[in-house]
Amino acid sequence: MAQLYYKKNDTSSYRDRIPLRIVRAESELSPMEKAYLGAVEKGDYGSVKQALEEAEIYFRININCIDPLGRTALLIAIENENLEIIELLLSYNIHVGDALLHAIRKEVVGAVELLLNHKRPRGEKQVPPILLDRQFSDFTPDITPIILAAHTNNYEIIKLLLQRGVSVPQPHAVRCNCVECMSSSDMDSLRYSRSRLNIYKALASPSLIALSSEDPFLTAFQLSWELKELSNVENEFKAEYQELSQMCKQFAKDLLDQTRSSKELNIILNYRDDINPLLDENINDLARLKLAIKYSQKEFVAQPNCQQLLASRWYSEFPGWRRRHWAVKLITCIFIGFLFPLLSTFYLIAPKSFYGLSIRKPFIKFICHTSSYLTFLVLLFLASQHIDSSDTAIRDAAQSPASSIYSSTPACRRAETQGPAPTVVEWIILPWVIGYIWMEIKQMWDSGLKDYLDDWWNIMDFIMNSLYLATISLKIVSYTKYSGCKPRKDWEMLHPTLMAEALFAIANIFSSLRLISLFTANSHLGPLQISLGRMLLDILKFLFIYCLVLLAFANGLNQLYYYYKTEGKPKENPCKGIRCSTQNNAFSTLFETLQSLFWSIFGLISLYVTNVDPDHEFTEFVGSTMFGTYNIISLVVLLNMLIAMMNNSYQHIADHADIEWKFARTKLWMSYFEEGGTLPSPFNIVPSPKSVCYLAGWIKTHLFRRRGKKTCDSFETLGTRAAENIRLTHEFQEVMKNLVKRYVAAKIRDAKTEEGLTEENFKELKQDISSFRYEVLAMTKNRPNCGGSSPLSGSSLAYAGNSFRYCPKVSTDEPQKKPKLLDVINSTTLQNKAGKTTISVSSDKSTDGLVVLSSTEKTLSNEVLNAECPQRQRQLSTQNETCSPPEQNPFNTGSSNKDRNVETSQTVPTDVQETGFSFTVHTSEVENASCNANTTR
Repeated sequence: MAQLYYKKNDTSSYRDRIPLRIVRAESELSPMEKAYLGAVEKGDYGSVKQALEEAEIYFRININCIDPLGRTALLIAIENENLEIIELLLSYNIHVGDALLHAIRKEVVGAVELLLNHKRPRGEKQVPPILLDRQFSDFTPDITPIILAAHTNNYEIIKLLLQRGVSVPQPHAVRCNCVECMSSSDMDSLRYSRSRLNIYKALASPSLIALSSEDPFLTAFQLSWELKELSNVENEFKAEYQELSQMCKQFAKDLLDQTRSSKELNIILNYRDDINPLLDENINDLARLKLAIKYSQKEFVAQPNCQQLLASRWYSEFPGWRRRHWAVKLITCIFIGFLFPLLSTFYLIAPKSFYGLSIRKPFIKFICHTSSYLTFLVLLFLASQHIDSSDTAIRDAAQSPASSIYSSTPACRRAETQGPAPTVVEWIILPWVIGYIWMEIKQMWDSGLKDYLDDWWNIMDFIMNSLYLATISLKIVSYTKYSGCKPRKDWEMLHPTLMAEALFAIANIFSSLRLISLFTANSHLGPLQISLGRMLLDILKFLFIYCLVLLAFANGLNQLYYYYKTEGKPKENPCKGIRCSTQNNAFSTLFETLQSLFWSIFGLISLYVTNVDPDHEFTEFVGSTMFGTYNIISLVVLLNMLIAMMNNSYQHIADHADIEWKFARTKLWMSYFEEGGTLPSPFNIVPSPKSVCYLAGWIKTHLFRRRGKKTCDSFETLGTRAAENIRLTHEFQEVMKNLVKRYVAAKIRDAKTEEGLTEENFKELKQDISSFRYEVLAMTKNRPNCGGSSPLSGSSLAYAGNSFRYCPKVSTDEPQKKPKLLDVINSTTLQNKAGKTTISVSSDKSTDGLVVLSSTEKTLSNEVLNAECPQRQRQLSTQNETCSPPEQNPFNTGSSNKDRNVETSQTVPTDVQETGFSFTVHTSEVENASCNANTTR
């Protein structure tokens, strides 16, 4: 490996070593630039300001220099959240660059506001490009401030940006093939995909949706559905899109959590933005809930507030239903079920009466429809038992020799009648079948073909009704075309009666399984029914792989055994195939091979089917090996894989049993909340007076209307409905405003609760303490001296070694008192820029000259600050010098002439977890030094 670094020397007697050096070296910073960036890092406001002033005059440093980590002074100040230094740097027209994006990523709201209010320099004030170091941005070109702010989901920053009229690019459709999309994808497919992902990640931000959308629920629904579609198209970013889709669903659910009354909940769930003023539409039809079901918003639908409203509507006719005993509930349901013919009759005769309106209640409507379907299943069971009293009477006549002549005599068994007439039970079943077909037609007409096919139970109903229609058609054909008796063994294979019986048997299976859909109403059977549906999808996936394996081995075995098919005489071996008592010709044809391999899974095929009549042991060995390999793959591998898939599906439903069951139950309930489909089958095929009135009204409106009167009525109705729509929209917006406020407040509370103390908090506190230290130094150094103010000595960026002097003037008129340092900085409060840490400085009257700083987040390092007059040493040697007239000074401690030593002390706790600290400023008696006005520095 050393050869990758240098050329190996074979003559070396020592062990070879790899020389290391910096390959991609960068330009070094000057000492003053390092000191300048260090001052920004420490929060030394005075040094930074001095460096900026000197840079304008002497050009000793480049204020836009970058450190080895690629950070400018502005970026360092943003990372430390030092707003004073940020404002100072911006006042000197420092290069901004991507500072706004960095401030947004760090979520420094104050810095973002400063950068947004900062006006970039123009003309001569603009920074020359030669003074700018080459910087490589941390952000791709498609990342804009609003997109990055939405990624961080910071409510305050997003609000600041939206107030300035920012915008987000509109993403194209999932399968858009426009010129722009095609060219962008061809030019750089990765950038195109990442750019679209970044846009959708911004659009899915809950804070952005709450601030910018007039209907946050609708936006979250549509965006969640679109992201789900994108996850199927962009398989490379499937996990990211699914996470964004789930985030939108959770936002809608959390927003609904903020509702506090049934009135607010009704306004939200009944609101619709597509109301047509020309149509008389129901405004209390749970339109928003239907939309949530359409977009598969399971978290929203299963939300407790939503479920409570649905339950109150479902059991509106039975107050306290859930508190009743289960036996009382069962008896009540059975009693209502037996009354469904009577209630249906009342609705047909008097739909507006008390008993007529009772069947329109969702719960009673559900019981009546269930009772009707159970009656239908009982009739199917009776039909399958072939209960016919005429069979016994004519059974003996059917066994006479005359029946072998295939005559048309009616004295024959029903089983041998080629075109039997319908029985009484079949005549009773017919109205139920017609009623169910009419019900499905109405449902398809009302909901549309697409929405109708989205429900798998509708597909099952369509198959079931199609089978019944085919059965009825074949029975009619056989009844009209065939007559007379004939033994069944002599019927052709595709006889209409045989086909009708087969289809009717399959339809009976579907009808019985259709009862499983009613299990959704029960909390115990509902999750099992949902798991069964999910397992069916797994079985379909498994069958795709299994059919491929089955076809592959069937083709190979048929190719091997095709030449060995039995050619025996029918009398010697009348039965051929695997269904014989002695299995033979298992692989003679492709169809027979497929059957043999399928039934071998259940152990119904013996191994001797691989033997051949000639003594071809090699062929038998290859055939048995192929047959055994197939069983290993199908039984050991594929079947266990199917079991694992089904177990995974069941576990997924079990983990989300409550949400999955409530969503499925809501779909069932909503089907009975609809206005149509009140009467169960077969009463729904009877024309009711209400239907006749509706038909007469439609004819009168469309065929015999007067245009003038209709126009006046339309304008009046249109105005009334438009005013009602405006009122509903205003109510909805007021409720949404309150929900958003509650949502934001709840998120802030949760963030404060979950955040706790982090390493970032300690860094911020350290920065605040460092800034405070330099502020104290600056205040101490800037005390007035004999000749006026005392400027900083020298031009060094560091304060170490810089001295200051002052000449206190003692007043002779008033008594001397001992002031404290807190007289100068009384009740000073330091608060970090993120609002997370507070350091307070307050005076304690019981402690003379003591300053105590307390915090719960960080400790302070020891440092001694000595502030002495520059003339101190000279005063000690020359005692006869006189002092200038005394003046009032905040640091004057009295008439005693002693030195003042400002000392900062701290005790660092040994425990790493200790977060408290304190430092004190002790004052000693300071001797009033005599300063000579003629003394030079």
